[in-house]
Amino acid sequence: MKCWWEHLMHLPDDLSEMGVVLSRVNNSYTAASGEPVNTVQTVSSISNREVNSTDSEHSSVIPIQSKVCEPEEVLIPALPEVACMERGYVTPQQVYNLLNAEEGQPALYDPYYILVLDCRSADRYKDSHVVTARASVTVIHPALGCLISCIELQKYCIILLYAEYGCSPVGSVKARADAPDLQRCFFQLSDLGMDPVILLGGFSAFHALYPFLCTPRMVLVEPERHMLTIYPSEILEGALYQGSATQASDYRIIKNLHITHVVNATANCPNAFPNTLCYLRLRLTDDGQQDLVEALPLASRFINAALKADPAGRVLVHCSMGRSRSSALTLAFLMQHRQWSLLHALRWLKERRACTAPNLNFLRQLITYEEQLFGSRLTSLDDIRR
Repeated sequence: MKCWWEHLMHLPDDLSEMGVVLSRVNNSYTAASGEPVNTVQTVSSISNREVNSTDSEHSSVIPIQSKVCEPEEVLIPALPEVACMERGYVTPQQVYNLLNAEEGQPALYDPYYILVLDCRSADRYKDSHVVTARASVTVIHPALGCLISCIELQKYCIILLYAEYGCSPVGSVKARADAPDLQRCFFQLSDLGMDPVILLGGFSAFHALYPFLCTPRMVLVEPERHMLTIYPSEILEGALYQGSATQASDYRIIKNLHITHVVNATANCPNAFPNTLCYLRLRLTDDGQQDLVEALPLASRFINAALKADPAGRVLVHCSMGRSRSSALTLAFLMQHRQWSLLHALRWLKERRACTAPNLNFLRQLITYEEQLFGSRLTSLDDIRR
């Protein structure tokens, strides 16, 4: 599937002062004159011009302008909408990001990162469970009590419990009737000084969204964990993802997440599936000299168009490690199309991808971009560093 986006084309000099009509012919494009036009979608150092397009079934019109990225109107800052949830619960999307968290290396490789307890029947556990989950009776036994010492339990960063279904408040009569084993585990762990959390909607809700993170196999020890596939972080539910070049080149990941569009922000990694996915290639370097003045609005428009398409696409933004360049582009989109300040966008992103770390040069340019979008500076470097 070739992409209709042609925003980043390097046009010949004699076309620089006019709109160019491009027609799709045998997976290539020609100008109105019939002469071939270079359609490589890359940006390294782009001249100061803004490229827009309107697509039809067969063509794209690309007017060339002399100025870059001046917003049509000043945006009004908005606050991210945060779902109201009872304390002690986590959503399936939060669990997805916990299982795929990276900080130096994938957190799931650490056997003491997360203890997942399946509080369903033994048969349901054997049929399928969340990856790395243990049957709850192997830890909290109805008759024998806790089979793992408190010292051992305290080594875990997170203790997650789930039943088959369940959204009832912890300790309620309905919760005790619907998932007695989960309630027993929750209160026994709490009595031991632990702070367990419960998967909202249970296994059924998680499996409906992320069946590829469910398995009949027991995965407990560290060597087995190192064999697990680590997925990109989910920034907007079922819509926007951020990750590494390695993840972007793994077709199983692309297929399981139903990715349709990719923003490739690496300097040297080629587009992995150019005949299948729609790409925006931005040749960026992660250093103090890289100029993002054109990359930020181009990436924002590309992501927004993909998410607003009918049917809606799913976008993966990646650089080499998924920390700096990709974060800058994701933040620009959240600022421009969610109307969040840089500070709110950064907090949102870090909650979903803990390894987010745009370099200082990018942060300064994002602050300038924020001022362009909103008409005033809303975030300072001191705000970000707090």
